[in-house]
Amino acid sequence: MPRLTWDDLLVQEMTADQFRDWMSPWFGVISGRMAPAFMSKFGSWFLRRPGGHVEMLDVLTGQVERVADSYEVFMREVNEQWWRETYLFSELVYQLHEAGKAPGPGQCYALAPHPALGGPNPANGDAIDPRFVMVSDVLVWQSICAQSLGVGQ
Repeated sequence: MPRLTWDDLLVQEMTADQFRDWMSPWFGVISGRMAPAFMSKFGSWFLRRPGGHVEMLDVLTGQVERVADSYEVFMREVNEQWWRETYLFSELVYQLHEAGKAPGPGQCYALAPHPALGGPNPANGDAIDPRFVMVSDVLVWQSICAQSLGVGQ
């Protein structure tokens, strides 16, 4: 299997305006001061908090969880294969690349249908057929996720 790069797995580069706009559908779920560590290619956020810890906003479930007590611990874990498979779905990303699906700038992967609407959830170990994954604009996918989970309604 060819090696995936960080750019294949993460959305790392974003402007302050993009961060604000892309996070806007989630302001009913998460608040306070935060900065992006990065976003997975499936749209889940990894956020640095003023206290030093890192939280994940899972856009497939709408849950927020602490994934590391410090940014240093977070960065060590990100480099572990188990972490990339668990949180970034690296095996699925590889399959999608093999199927010719790769997001460009400002894009990510979107599951159809969203798990809240009966679609499979890779975080639960559900098998994902690449035919049901599409490339989407980040803001569109973030909005679909939040709406599917009833955020802001």
